[in-house]
Amino acid sequence: MNAKITGHATSQATQAFADRMNAHNPSFEANAYRRLTGTDLITSKIGYGTYRVHNRDETHIETLESAIEAGCNLIDTSSNYTDGGSETLIGNVLQKKISAGEVKREEIIVVSKVGYMQGQNLDQAQDRETAGNPWGEVVKYMEGCWHCIHPDFLTDQWTRSTNRLGLETIDVYLLHNPEYFMVDAKNRSSQSSWDVIGDTFYDRIYRAFVQMEQFVVDGKIRYYGISSNTFPAPQTDFEHVSLNRVYEAAAKAAETVYGEHAVSHFKVIQLPYNLLESEALTAANNEIDGKRIAVLEAAKSLGLGVLVNRPLNAFKNNRMTRLAQYEHHPNADYPRMMSLAEGTLTQIETTMEQTLKGWGIFDSVQNQVNVHLFYDVAQQLGEFMSRVQDRNQWEQILQQHLIPQINAYLRQTGIACLNQHQTEWEGLLAQYVDALNSLFATITEIFNRVDAEKVEPISQALNLHLSDVQGALTLSQRALNFVTSSPGVSVVLNGMKHEVYVEDSMQIMEVPDFPQPLALVESLASET
Repeated sequence: MNAKITGHATSQATQAFADRMNAHNPSFEANAYRRLTGTDLITSKIGYGTYRVHNRDETHIETLESAIEAGCNLIDTSSNYTDGGSETLIGNVLQKKISAGEVKREEIIVVSKVGYMQGQNLDQAQDRETAGNPWGEVVKYMEGCWHCIHPDFLTDQWTRSTNRLGLETIDVYLLHNPEYFMVDAKNRSSQSSWDVIGDTFYDRIYRAFVQMEQFVVDGKIRYYGISSNTFPAPQTDFEHVSLNRVYEAAAKAAETVYGEHAVSHFKVIQLPYNLLESEALTAANNEIDGKRIAVLEAAKSLGLGVLVNRPLNAFKNNRMTRLAQYEHHPNADYPRMMSLAEGTLTQIETTMEQTLKGWGIFDSVQNQVNVHLFYDVAQQLGEFMSRVQDRNQWEQILQQHLIPQINAYLRQTGIACLNQHQTEWEGLLAQYVDALNSLFATITEIFNRVDAEKVEPISQALNLHLSDVQGALTLSQRALNFVTSSPGVSVVLNGMKHEVYVEDSMQIMEVPDFPQPLALVESLASET
């Protein structure tokens, strides 16, 4: 294991990064880099989000490198993203680029989050519980997902995260969705005790913040805050996290640690916000100086930086809308293309099965992996295609179900063929992969067209309030730029798992702020 990278993001270095990138990219707009409110750091207006990003995926490694090279200098992760794999990826990429002299540690802002018990963290928590030494104040939210913000757990998690990141200091450390406590408590308690539950919740926040301030004192982090999905929720919603009360807890924590409430390092919050979920801009759910205002305005008034997640995945009326339109052919005969692709794949599947049986290795491979899926890919896709709702669900099925099972079979078969039939197997494999990729590409294009048609009314409604130049941007670029144009927003976080996503997303560095974000929201509300 390499020694940890010393240092942390600094005002001077992040400004130098911005200056260098602006010089290399004269088309960058004036506000492409801005201060991360609440801190002295300069950040790109778009950050690299690492949800579902893993160090074992070479494409993800390449896209993070590309994003940094294109001018992105804020990276957001969490201890539970791909069970720590995203933190490991970030550490490896930073180590590589710093060693090569391409960037300095002080130029890159690293944000991580803590609180979830899933995967390895959950295994560890259950082992401790079995041994009679459980973590304190664990919220057992559901099977496979617990949650904890107890100071002892935060300390353990900081160590694990910095080991994976290979960093001595995390620039911004956020409690990750602490509202799980409220959800769980509501399900377990009567309405008469809800006020007590709320007081208990903010007391836990306060004690976690005391630990965060101690991390600052020890040089382990520079700033801290909360990432919550319910910051924008109505004040009457039991799960609502009140920025007012969180801010009070931070002041109390600073008073406890330093004897002075104004020394608080609570400086950043993260929340969901997009064209269809606009409550962070429009819902007056906080009270500052006697005035009821929305959370974005409240954060701005309190001098807090705001990181926005889910800018392209909007959840409204119990459905998810992807605010993007992907490449497709409007006039393509997709049923015919599907039929041809399925026929080609079925033919090569049959040839492979017969060949492997002839070689006498079919049964040995069958005993090690489930071959049912492998020899029915086309048929099974035809059966469940009608139940897939959109491109996002299709991609999840593809990446989490189909590809892993197919790869497992191919690995075992390849091992069995190493000694006698390697050359013949490689020829069959090439034909199979070509046929499979052709089928998957056709299915992806079908969902691209379906999703594009679904969001076309949104695109048209947006353009009623945009110039011709602005309207010519891709829908995803307009959606991202809407977020970064909104008062109070410091950075929009976007998952850029493919190179085409990096190219599309980073182009908003060249786009000026939209002048009237609220008008865009109102237009969508009335037109869609």
